[in-house]
Amino acid sequence: MPPFTYTRVKTAPCALILPALLAVACSDGGVSPSDAGAADAQDARDGGTDGAISAPSSCKRGIAYGHHTDADMSALQPAVRWWYNWAYQPDAELGSGTPGSLGVEYVPMVWGGTFDAEAMVANIPAGATTLLGFNEPNFGEQSNLSATAAAALWPDVEAIADARGLTLVSPAVNFCGGDCQDTNPFDYLDDFFAACDDCRVDHVAFHIYVGCHPPGDNKAQWLIDHVETYKARFGQPLWLTEFACTDATSFADQVAFLEDAVAYLESEPRIHRYAWFSGRFAGIPYVDLLGADGQLTPLGEAYVDAPANAACTD
Repeated sequence: MPPFTYTRVKTAPCALILPALLAVACSDGGVSPSDAGAADAQDARDGGTDGAISAPSSCKRGIAYGHHTDADMSALQPAVRWWYNWAYQPDAELGSGTPGSLGVEYVPMVWGGTFDAEAMVANIPAGATTLLGFNEPNFGEQSNLSATAAAALWPDVEAIADARGLTLVSPAVNFCGGDCQDTNPFDYLDDFFAACDDCRVDHVAFHIYVGCHPPGDNKAQWLIDHVETYKARFGQPLWLTEFACTDATSFADQVAFLEDAVAYLESEPRIHRYAWFSGRFAGIPYVDLLGADGQLTPLGEAYVDAPANAACTD
């Protein structure tokens, strides 16, 4: 998902896909919880909303969001270790050096097929360790690259990573329900790797948007099923760089999904990093981690408070 250029973009046309490949239209703006919704979400959390941190910072946990302020980053920092914004430089709203000073790593991305490799080599911030590949290339409304086209461009992406000594992460794929290079993300990656068999791809990235009302008690079971398929198909460490429940009917629904998903992602050794979508976004109900500037929503508090895997090391 977002944006169509490497600069800060307020609008982000896209499609989010349920398991049955139902499209959900995206739109601009943010969602602030109503008093009733906030109370509902609070009831779903067992630890209260006093902001107390119940676990140390996770080495895996991140956020996919591009419009932070310093105050937003400070609110997320107790548990969030990394972030990205679908670009190769942080947003102007962040003060110089703020992410690094808070211990929150910025991860740059080569969003699509039109990029200035020299500019990226020169301007990716110091301290970056990883470069993310193309964003949802199997979507016509995202970077819109066939698997063979992405493979043909990959040596140029690899050269950027080599020049800066960065770990290189695959194109991030997702199920696509219309205007697609490929509807199936697993098949797309298979075709990409077949066309790029000599390419360096250190880690594999993907997005998961699913419902949060599966049979059984675990509200993230459909997400878990998708991750298990990626584990079986690809041997590299895995990055889940966008995820959320798309059919939540309340903040309590989304909190329950988030808590079950994070518990699995923290405990699963094949998951190297994961990032919630998003900070503020109107296109999916009840996904906002942030409310007013520098303030966590109850969902944001659940994300920050969710226990981290003490054995996790970066």
